[in-house]
Amino acid sequence: MIIQFHPKEIPSVKGLEIIKKLSQSNKHSVVQAQDKTASEWREIIRSDEELLLLAPVYWWGGSYEFDKWIQDVFSADFAFKYGENGMPVGLLNGRQFELHMTMGTPTAYATTMMANIKTRMETGIFGFCGGKVKVFFYDQEA
Repeated sequence: MIIQFHPKEIPSVKGLEIIKKLSQSNKHSVVQAQDKTASEWREIIRSDEELLLLAPVYWWGGSYEFDKWIQDVFSADFAFKYGENGMPVGLLNGRQFELHMTMGTPTAYATTMMANIKTRMETGIFGFCGGKVKVFFYDQEA
């Protein structure tokens, strides 16, 4: 399943190109992130369905839609909890995700930004929750 975080109202040319590339095998449906509830997304995450997330980069991070989805879906007692010692315990049990991020910034300029985002995603969000993520970036030329 490809989870699309680009706004519905403003189709992303690069986003549509990436969706076409990722769905060539016809095994992935495309779903807008806001078309399901947080509890529906949690059930999908609990399944073994392959999840590919497609989000734009805005201001050195994920878009509003992506960040809101993470905050709503990766909630306490689903994605993480705090142990008796007060330390976080990830609950996603190594769940795999692919995150495909589009940006208008040329890669030659954006290397620091991409390293920052990759660390935030791998360690600060998915790693914190016990998940694993592979992050891919696409600029206008990619």
